[in-house]
Amino acid sequence: MASLEGNELYKYAYRVEVFVKKLEEKSKFKIVNKGEVELVPQKSIIKHIQDGKPTRNLILIDTDGNEYKFNQIEKTKEFGGKGAGAGTAKEDAELTSLKKQLEEAKKTEKSHFINLKVKNKIHKVTFAVTTPGNPKSDFHLLDDKEKEIVWISHKDGARPKDFQQWGGVSQRIEPIIFRHKEVQQFINDLKSDYPDGLPRATTLYRHIADKTLKMMSVYGNQFPTRREGRQNCSILLQGPVRLNKIGSNYQLSSNHVHYNGDSVDGQGFDPVLMAIYKGDRSDAGVKGTRIGIYPVGGRKGKEYAK
Repeated sequence: MASLEGNELYKYAYRVEVFVKKLEEKSKFKIVNKGEVELVPQKSIIKHIQDGKPTRNLILIDTDGNEYKFNQIEKTKEFGGKGAGAGTAKEDAELTSLKKQLEEAKKTEKSHFINLKVKNKIHKVTFAVTTPGNPKSDFHLLDDKEKEIVWISHKDGARPKDFQQWGGVSQRIEPIIFRHKEVQQFINDLKSDYPDGLPRATTLYRHIADKTLKMMSVYGNQFPTRREGRQNCSILLQGPVRLNKIGSNYQLSSNHVHYNGDSVDGQGFDPVLMAIYKGDRSDAGVKGTRIGIYPVGGRKGKEYAK
């Protein structure tokens, strides 16, 4: 089972928040290949991890006096580990928040809907619901006839490092992106240069030339159709979702807001093709490698030019 060893705790900002909250609320932690324990909420430990300092030599103590290191703390689903609901916890929390804000706004307006401005369009919105399956949209908004009218892609945090990737390139889930010539060139170059897979602790990235490929990775694989939907999101929000009234209409806000077709380039957010050493993966037939489209500033890597 995966653990919180090394930099795993700091890979995404929310993990530190979850860890500290569990300590302070005296919630149980799962120990790798063992049971659950209650860890003592030591103030020095909490300050240490909130400051982002290395965890290698830290000693955690449970209420029975047993000692543990971070490589013994299992990366359960609340930290992004595998399991039901893994990877969607933040989106679920933001959807719950948006639903509550929407209900409060309707009460304020004394109406069963609100007028929501998304870019240049005004929509009559009644409900917010999760988007089922595995599309680019995490949740969407409905009108008074329960018709889908606005589709939202949500990312955590405020920095490129705060979320995992813009999107995948697998042949099964993203066949349109997989077949793109730049993706195929990247895969073929990796196979040619690294027939035995990437060396350990290796991350390679390549800048994307085609703007449409970037847009598909950010908004969804149906971006070229220009028809917004579950696979071509209306809006991208990073961070806490807020519903604000501006004039006679409401608008969605967050740490970063991008409307369909807006570039996300700059400040480390540029979508790039990336290959990461991952011993248990062989994406697109490249041994020991995870391949996807990531923000260039999301993790340290070496440029892998054509």
